[in-house]
Amino acid sequence: MKNSTLLLAIASAMLLQAAPAVAQNNVPIRKIKAVRPTTELTLLDRVESDTHRKIYQYNEYGYITSVMEYNKEAEQWVLDTDNSYRQEYVFNAAGQCTARTSFNVDKAGNKTTEKNKAEVEVIGDKTWERYYKEYPDSTTHISEAFAYDKWGNCVEEILYGYDSYSKMETIRTYNKREYSGPVDKYTDNSNYESFKNGRLLYYLKARGFDDQITMNTNELFVEEFRKIVWQTENDKLYRREYGLDRGMDIQVGSIEKNMWKSSESEFTLNADGTRPVKETVRSYDETGEVKYDYTSHTYTWDDRGRLLASFEYNESPSEVSYKGEYTYADDYAKTLSLREAIAELSCGNQIYPEDEFLQFGRIATSSYYYAEDGDKGESTYEWNADGQLTGGKWSETCITSEPDTDNPTTRTDYGETRVGYNADGHMAWKIDHSITENEFIKIEYLYDKEGIWTGEAEYDGDSWDGPWTKEGERGNARARKRLATRAATTPKFIDDMTDGSHNIENNDGVWNTNGNYNVTDGVVTGGGYQQTLASNASVPANPQYNYTDPLMPLEGEEDEEVFTNEAEAVWSYTWNPQKGDWESEWSPTEAKRVYNKDGNIVADIYDGNQTIVSTITYRLDDDGRLIEEIYSKGGNITYEYLPGTDYLLESVETAADNSRNVCHYYYSKHNYVDPTGIESIKRNDVSTPVWYDLQGRRITTPTSKGIYIVNGKKVMVR
Repeated sequence: MKNSTLLLAIASAMLLQAAPAVAQNNVPIRKIKAVRPTTELTLLDRVESDTHRKIYQYNEYGYITSVMEYNKEAEQWVLDTDNSYRQEYVFNAAGQCTARTSFNVDKAGNKTTEKNKAEVEVIGDKTWERYYKEYPDSTTHISEAFAYDKWGNCVEEILYGYDSYSKMETIRTYNKREYSGPVDKYTDNSNYESFKNGRLLYYLKARGFDDQITMNTNELFVEEFRKIVWQTENDKLYRREYGLDRGMDIQVGSIEKNMWKSSESEFTLNADGTRPVKETVRSYDETGEVKYDYTSHTYTWDDRGRLLASFEYNESPSEVSYKGEYTYADDYAKTLSLREAIAELSCGNQIYPEDEFLQFGRIATSSYYYAEDGDKGESTYEWNADGQLTGGKWSETCITSEPDTDNPTTRTDYGETRVGYNADGHMAWKIDHSITENEFIKIEYLYDKEGIWTGEAEYDGDSWDGPWTKEGERGNARARKRLATRAATTPKFIDDMTDGSHNIENNDGVWNTNGNYNVTDGVVTGGGYQQTLASNASVPANPQYNYTDPLMPLEGEEDEEVFTNEAEAVWSYTWNPQKGDWESEWSPTEAKRVYNKDGNIVADIYDGNQTIVSTITYRLDDDGRLIEEIYSKGGNITYEYLPGTDYLLESVETAADNSRNVCHYYYSKHNYVDPTGIESIKRNDVSTPVWYDLQGRRITTPTSKGIYIVNGKKVMVR
């Protein structure tokens, strides 16, 4: 399958775990506004265990104004001045926050010296955020600065350093970018990288040497540089890319006189200048001499600006390497500028999955042909009255030659596709049925709570209605069968001893293996493979960091590792001809496989020998909330919630030696009058005799956990 436009084309599954909420202390100040919430906010007032207490206060806009942290000493709560702070905001006449400052506190909780500060300033068409922090000499200096363009893209980043001995501030690193449109708002989009690169016009990465003291960005030295310029000349549009000579040190201030044009694309336009009809590409060396110059593509458009045909060429203009042709189901045509149309030709504007089939209009038919190997295919598309793709049919033909014979074999596969949508009108799933192979593949499109398309999950099935199995769980049955029938002394993954190079591809549901090996005269002479753990689930988010309104998140406990961004663990093996077997070249010291088992989520921890050394089991309730973590080496953590919410009421950590740490969470509804709503109390705090259950029956004392009425107020008993 070579044409991404065909309905059969299925993208690789991408399981993207949602990132934890950003700490409120780090909410971009340019987004903080003096607007009273229109609804009550459920906010955390206090976290308390036997030895630790944390108390939060807020202003009328829902932002934190103080965090007071206490430790218990001699049965008394003592303020921890290192971790406690007070926070103030400055708003301009338009209600926009222009500064946020945190202050250290004394033992009485009164603010003292400045701990950290953030300021916002609008300069031209950029909005700057600057952050300051306290250094060991008790002085505050700038630590970071970020600039945002009119679309909200971060286009400049400066990281600073400060030497307390010399009292000198310095720039450590400097990054600068420029885009042709919004990019950062799509960071969770499945195609974010291609989307970002398609709109990138300028990229600079620079730094100061270790002994360089400067606060002037022009004096920094360039590490990476790229500049793209779009220019219109006569009836043609040019995309020109510039670079720098990497063989010499160049300062930022000297970029313009040292850069040279490395390549360009010349687009010949149609009569009204709205669509490209030919693209010519050229490459240059540092002296400006042309390295190559040829026509790479030609395009045909209808009178509505929709693509009818595209041709791709090898370096000789007479050699067509690829041809694609299209017809449309109705008169609808997407409104696109010239630059947007060029981006669509490379699928650079795919914000939602259905955009693949709506690049220029609603496709009725499409076909492709590859001249090199004769592969070709055709698709038809079906649309409903709302303009949504509902399915279609496809066929693909490929020509192959059997080994040791000149007789080509032609094979044609047929299939059909069905599509479904979510409540927001975006594609929710796509099922592709290969009639020839009688195989069903289902792609589920994943979205975050903001409706951003974040990834895909792929499943194998037995029919249109399933049942569906996560891709990879079935494994490669034929490969497993070959492994089972080989002699015990045969090295694993060596199952074809004919001369030549052989690929290794196997997924047994636990290990995903890819590599190759070479055979000469019936002997394996070399090769290598890599293995990764095949996870099909994600570790649940820690509810201790999800206990408040998602728009106003609090910071996580500093002694906990909230964020984990580990690279995929890879085991690498190479063939040792002397031993006639594989040997380990590299292995991680700790790796995790996460999967579903018996209604729970399980994480197995592996060592470098691919042996499970421990297991964590995550139990979820019927509402999908994490209620227990169980550790194979002993101990567990349980979580209890306010009924009908995700607000954590209690966490109990039991160690392997049965010691316990209980932490309680207390909330109230904030509408900036007297707090109302459900309050939380512990059973051993109960002293009043005036109790009623929710049916209005008076009781002497509560006999179980739940919600009760005490003196006209709802309380939660735990």
